[in-house]
Amino acid sequence: MQTLINILIYIVSVAFVIVVLIQPDRSHGMTGGGAGSNSLFGVSEDGGPLLKITMYLGATFLVLTLLQYLISK
Repeated sequence: MQTLINILIYIVSVAFVIVVLIQPDRSHGMTGGGAGSNSLFGVSEDGGPLLKITMYLGATFLVLTLLQYLISK
């Protein structure tokens, strides 16, 4: 069971990194810029499908690591 969870954690981790790296840069540096002044850190409210995928992968990673911790006890 732990081996299966470890494999899933590795797959989710790699997918998470890839999805984060392919997202377009929406920030305008520390100053914020014109378009980024209305939202936190320059990210628009409509993140699109990549933002949703990132959130699901992050939540999946969190659940898998907590499950791995509970099983290993």
